[in-house]
Amino acid sequence: MRKLAVVAVAAIAVLAVDSASAGERRELVIASGEVTGYYYPVAGALCRVLNKDKPHGYTCVVAPTSGSAANVAALRSGEADLAILQSRAASLAATGGEGFKDGPFPELRAVMSLHDESALALTRSGSGVEQLRDLKGKRVNLGRPGSFQRTMADAVLAAGGLSEGDMAPVVELDTADAAQELCDGNIDAAFFSGVHPMTEAASAIEQCGAVPVPLGGKSLETTLKQSPWLAKTVIKGDTYDGLREDRPALAVTAVLVATTRLPADEVYDILKEIHANFPALVRLHPVLNGLTKKRSARDGIAIPLHEGAAKFYADSGLAK
Repeated sequence: MRKLAVVAVAAIAVLAVDSASAGERRELVIASGEVTGYYYPVAGALCRVLNKDKPHGYTCVVAPTSGSAANVAALRSGEADLAILQSRAASLAATGGEGFKDGPFPELRAVMSLHDESALALTRSGSGVEQLRDLKGKRVNLGRPGSFQRTMADAVLAAGGLSEGDMAPVVELDTADAAQELCDGNIDAAFFSGVHPMTEAASAIEQCGAVPVPLGGKSLETTLKQSPWLAKTVIKGDTYDGLREDRPALAVTAVLVATTRLPADEVYDILKEIHANFPALVRLHPVLNGLTKKRSARDGIAIPLHEGAAKFYADSGLAK
């Protein structure tokens, strides 16, 4: 019997299985994240699509969890069949890197990419910052050490050929405090990383006309090669009031993963069902609105594709 709690939410997925049929078909469990976060409703959207025709007779259910470490543990133990991981977390889990104390997980496989969590650097008007390299010598909030904000800030700086040592001095504020400090003129720029629009970034734009620092630099492609868990994306111009143009950005990607224990034909048919209902999927939650079939097969995938996924993308003309 599975120990991982699953949640039945009628509005998201059809999860009820009566006692008469319980022995005839099993559940397909997706480990997600906190109920108040994004991974939980995205997993629910996937389940709603999969429960339309129930490939292989599975009933898809969503398991709320505390995050990436719990999701990896659930996959290791077999309590979950699928999970949503941030692309960087998937890469670290596969190799037994930072935060994953149980060692490498070479059986971990990618199925598809989902939504982005993007980095946006904002600068105050009059700061003299017009491009990434202008951040050199400026007071820039990079976020707390070890935080997601800091990881993404470091990646964007690297794309511009900069590092923490080029800042004067490095500022390590929580995201919640960055907008006010920026508008008060105490810092010259700040990074806001997550699912956009972010309340904190919107506050800086609305309160003091903060503007994005353009992404670019000779080191961009090198950064992407060195950190395959990163992906290029775009923050749409209508995401924030006052921003008219689309803005190129770097992002980590939420990735649907499985293990080699899940048979290739089942993964193939799961993706076949998702792609057959792709327009419906991307309408089920705003965070999925920018997802395309092509992006779902490529972006931010830094671990090996599941055999069934690789075959599906090859057959669909979406293979890299």
